[in-house]
Amino acid sequence: MAKAVGPARKHLEAVSSAASSGPELDHLDRALIEQLRLDGRKGNRSLATELNVNEVTVATRLRRLEEAGALRVVAITDMRLFGHREFAFAMINVSGRSVFSVAAEVAELSEAIGVTICTGRYDIIVAMLGRDKLHLADLFNTTLAKIKGVSAVHGCIALDVLKYDSKWSLLNVDPGTMPEAQPSDTVDQMDLAIIERLQLNARRSNRQIATDLGVSEGTVRVRIKRMLADRVFRIQAVSDIVASGISAHAFVGAKVAPGKVSDVAAALAKREDVAQITRVLDDFDLIAVLIAPDRNALISGILDEIAVTPGVRSIEVFDGVDTLKHTYAWTWIV
Repeated sequence: MAKAVGPARKHLEAVSSAASSGPELDHLDRALIEQLRLDGRKGNRSLATELNVNEVTVATRLRRLEEAGALRVVAITDMRLFGHREFAFAMINVSGRSVFSVAAEVAELSEAIGVTICTGRYDIIVAMLGRDKLHLADLFNTTLAKIKGVSAVHGCIALDVLKYDSKWSLLNVDPGTMPEAQPSDTVDQMDLAIIERLQLNARRSNRQIATDLGVSEGTVRVRIKRMLADRVFRIQAVSDIVASGISAHAFVGAKVAPGKVSDVAAALAKREDVAQITRVLDDFDLIAVLIAPDRNALISGILDEIAVTPGVRSIEVFDGVDTLKHTYAWTWIV
């Protein structure tokens, strides 16, 4: 891809500057983050006991990590419960306009939950949500196709999401807008109001949330407990991917031998460097997202390990160049 110019250069320089100015994570920082991935509402006293430090140390470390943009504790919410049950990848080719400019316009769509500029036969890969298949068809055939510079849109329909890891995100990238959540048989307006606050800061106390909403602390506590039990959301730490030492990622499309898709998906799901796996209806059987500390490690993992996984017939790699949108607070709870 050509060297970034204009708004693309400014965006890349901003992300690079934010990453370079971030904190260096030491052993205690990483241990705190890992504890909060398991239980984002665990109190400072419990964290201090678990890690054999005092409460002041825990509070100071968490405040530093949050202020530096290296950590957020949020309610990771299952978007399928809010009327967005269809998932697909839009593979976009661009002509006659800056790829960055096109990707930035795509990122404004609330249905686009992830927008990545990449190398390979497609210029942009977009993770898209739809209310139903007709909605997806309209997004692909009309909404995306009408964006200036889009020369072709290839649709890749998700059959099943097998892994959707929400441990990391580019916290310095604007998460952008999402389709508006609607009440359903699972959640009502009060539940949605609680979720909205937990998605901003899930370590706020029940009392603070209750005061915001004008209800009792017991009401908030009972509703959070019920929604956690119903797997509406999980509360966990999300750490900045760059601060965590991850600087390379790629989409990998895999063609798999007949009858081996489940076996290959299970093998890939066990890998720490595989953040997402989706079974799709396309030339590929699976699309995976891989992460690594650097490009050499990324390519080595793909070519030396993923490509030779028993059952994998062929792979195609789309090396991530820049991510313009990642709505990390919404997920598939697998």
